[in-house]
Amino acid sequence: MKEAEARKLEIESKREEMQAKRVEFQQETAKRRVENTKKVTLATVERLLKIAERIDSRVDKIIENGGDTAEAEGFVAAARADLEAAKTSAEAFVTLDLSSDNAQENFEFIKVAADAAKGHIRSAHENLMMAVRSLKNTQNSVEDSNTDTSTNENTES
Repeated sequence: MKEAEARKLEIESKREEMQAKRVEFQQETAKRRVENTKKVTLATVERLLKIAERIDSRVDKIIENGGDTAEAEGFVAAARADLEAAKTSAEAFVTLDLSSDNAQENFEFIKVAADAAKGHIRSAHENLMMAVRSLKNTQNSVEDSNTDTSTNENTES
């Protein structure tokens, strides 16, 4: 009888040990996912910031040619605000509480935080696209007016 009880206790302790190892592994997996998600999010933010800089350069060129870029500048400013919010969300990944023994719960926390950052990135991307469209229209109208001016000067001579 004592052997059976000893065996039950041994099996129970092994079961608890395996459970603890599984929970630890799941928490490590969640931490790696947080780090990877943060890295990808921040890289995306940096890429979009570089695009915003290129749009700013285009705005400067259009202003030099006498175009009105207020609308595009507004879109770029909104995009920069969204990118800053996305960066803040990504930095907040570190503060996520992943101590739960339930892996599904940990991954749900990560998903919610990542969705917030993703929403800001989508909004920034859309604002940058709208800025480019606005600049395209402005640049076309500036080029048309410059062509009309040069055509008028040539016909008057």
